[in-house]
Amino acid sequence: MAKIWKKFKALNPLVKGFLLFFLITFGLAFLFAPEVKPVNFEEVSFETSSDSRMYFNNIRSYYYRIDRFSKAPMEIFRLKRRSENRDSTSLNFAIAHYPGTGQAFIVAELGSLYKTCDSLTLVYQAYSNPDNLMLMDGERQFKVAAKVYSSLLQEQNVFLRCGEDTLKQLYVDKAEELDAKIVLEDYFKLTLKN
Repeated sequence: MAKIWKKFKALNPLVKGFLLFFLITFGLAFLFAPEVKPVNFEEVSFETSSDSRMYFNNIRSYYYRIDRFSKAPMEIFRLKRRSENRDSTSLNFAIAHYPGTGQAFIVAELGSLYKTCDSLTLVYQAYSNPDNLMLMDGERQFKVAAKVYSSLLQEQNVFLRCGEDTLKQLYVDKAEELDAKIVLEDYFKLTLKN
């Protein structure tokens, strides 16, 4: 530590000032970083602002691929890092963006392994009421996404149930959990919920 202090004292005053400014700014950024909060799933809104769209299009969209089945004016963004192995056994999310209307929707996508089940339900450890995953409209998909995201932030379990039988605890795999967190955080920032 003494060697580092001697080297720091020997530096040019301008360089010392810059290093101190950088360290203080960096420290304050970590100290006062905003805390990620659960999303209020009772307040449904699909509206985006020009600032959130600009941030998503210029920074975050790099991590997504636009689905080739998207038709204008809609663009469906799916995370590039998703793999087919994880996709087949999980509940995944994609972002459907309508640039002309300033709206974005979340799309809950079931893995191919569960396509044959008649009545799929999500059961949350953090919430008492489960959600049926069949024939969901935009509002129900928003509520499912908000509950899943809040459960992941609170480190609460989410289970997939077919009829009365529990099939699987979702997001046990850390890569699968990270995929869901990335998409959901980007979506809720895009719609100004987080």
